[in-house]
Amino acid sequence: CLSVLSRRQRLTAFGLCLAMGLLCFSLSAVYAPFILLKARKFALLFTLGSLFVLAGLALLRGPWNQVRQLLSRDQLPFTAAYLGSLFATLYSALALQSTALTAVAATFQLLTLAGYVVSSIPGGTTGLRFISSLFTSAFKRTVSKTLPV
Repeated sequence: CLSVLSRRQRLTAFGLCLAMGLLCFSLSAVYAPFILLKARKFALLFTLGSLFVLAGLALLRGPWNQVRQLLSRDQLPFTAAYLGSLFATLYSALALQSTALTAVAATFQLLTLAGYVVSSIPGGTTGLRFISSLFTSAFKRTVSKTLPV
């Protein structure tokens, strides 16, 4: 099914999934200040956003390549941590209804997902360093012009 998609279609699908994931993350951030009252909505939106990002990466690489990579010896600890954090976020929000555990599990889920995204996109770590150096230099120039230091 996905093998007949062109490179452009895969990139478009990846972009859409990434945008949907960011939308779900943004909507879950709206509920973050009200996590005591809306822990379920927060956890569901956050987990859905995480799954959208993972689906986007599967579309970019191909689903079987994605599964093979997730189950490879190098990525197996990440896969276990990521799936564990997904389960822990949902379980702590829906079954235990524990705000503190939901926040901890969601933070761990975000960290494992961010690490995976950076490591799986070609040039991810190099690109991240480049972008962070651009922002750092722009920030330093702005601060040095603004503040008399």
